[in-house]
This record gives sequence, structure tokens and C-alpha cells, in this order.
Amino acid sequence: MIKLTNRLKAVAELVEPCSTFLDVGTDHAYLPAWLLQNGVVRRAVASDIHEKPLENAQKTISLYGLEGKVDLRLSDGFAKILPNEAEEIAIAGMGGEQIANMIANTPWLKNSNTHLILQPMTHYEDVRRALCENGFSILCEKTVAEGERVYLIISARYTCVTEVKPKWYYYAGTLTDDPTGTNSLLLEKILKRLKKRAVSVAPSDPKTAEHLESIIKEIENERRKHL
Repeated sequence: MIKLTNRLKAVAELVEPCSTFLDVGTDHAYLPAWLLQNGVVRRAVASDIHEKPLENAQKTISLYGLEGKVDLRLSDGFAKILPNEAEEIAIAGMGGEQIANMIANTPWLKNSNTHLILQPMTHYEDVRRALCENGFSILCEKTVAEGERVYLIISARYTCVTEVKPKWYYYAGTLTDDPTGTNSLLLEKILKRLKKRAVSVAPSDPKTAEHLESIIKEIENERRKHL
């Protein structure tokens, strides 16, 4: 039985039982293999942009006797994925800008039967903004620690409702609703990044620095409301 890291286990826990699961950027295919072993999904498509990760994925599939249950796909994002091929889709371990571009540029994702589980490594604000602007509702957010890092996982589904949220929300999301534990750790990381950027741009672009400082204050105010 595969033992997942804290990060992948947190992603797996948000996957709902389904016929077909898609793992974009699969690497070793540990996530689809675990979901198959635990009976959460019946079939999986594991894609990656590079051949080497797919070779590693094939080793995992062979090791755990999952031949015939996982379809390996060499694909740049959703390029080689068929519309409606999977009900549950995970994109984990990629940059937030890259995930945001996938959301904005893949029309067939706009389907209420498709559930997205997203784990951006950076630029969470881009992911939340892309979801809100393209008609997706964020169902929940969770954080998990692994070593010295804290990861964010977002669950979302298309509802055809576009939203314009306060600017602070794109950075902090619902983490301010329970600003304790790993949520607090990630909020501190986000605030530190914003403060560093505000200081660095202040000499050449005071307007941007002022804008960032206002976002910092709003995040801090929202966090205080729930302490």
C-alpha cells in the first residue's frame, strides 16, 4: 500500500468517489495509485508534460499491479485530455500562474460535474482570481504542513457565477476564517511576501506599494475578526 506525503494525502482527502480521476502533472503517479488502492476511484488518467515522470509513473503502476487502471498521457496541461474525460481533476505541485492559465483557457472545465482540487505552490491569488472570474465557486480550502513548508489546497466547482471579491481575498481566501494552526503559518508567509514586495517597489512605484500595504492591512483586519 502506498503511503502518501502530508501534501498529497491532503489532496487525496478532497477527491470524491468517481469513475475517472485525472492527475495533471502526476510525476510518480502516487496520488492516482493511492486513490485506486483505496477504492475512491475506478480508473485514472495520469498526465505529465515530460517523459521521465511518466516513466516513473509506469514503475509505480507496475509495482502495485495497477496495469489497465491507469492511462498515462504525455500532455502539456489539458492539451491531450478529452473534455469530460474525468469527473475529479487534481492539479498539484504547479505554480499558481500556470494553474490559473489552465482554468482560464480550458472552456470544457466549465461543467458543474467537474470537481477541481488545486494545490498551487505559489501565487495563490492568481488561482483564486481565475476561479472567481471564470464562474467557479471555492467549496473549501485547507492547509497542511510538511517539514518546514505549509501547502494550500483548494476545492472548487463550476457554478456559472462570476464574482469580484475584495482584493485581500485573492491572497488570503478563507484562511482568515480560522487563522490558527497551519492557516496562521501560511497567512504569515503570505503577509511576509506582500510586505517584502511593498518595500522593494516603494522607491520606484509608491502607488503599488500603497496598494500592497492596504491589502496587508485588510488581511490583518480580517484575521483579527476571527481570533
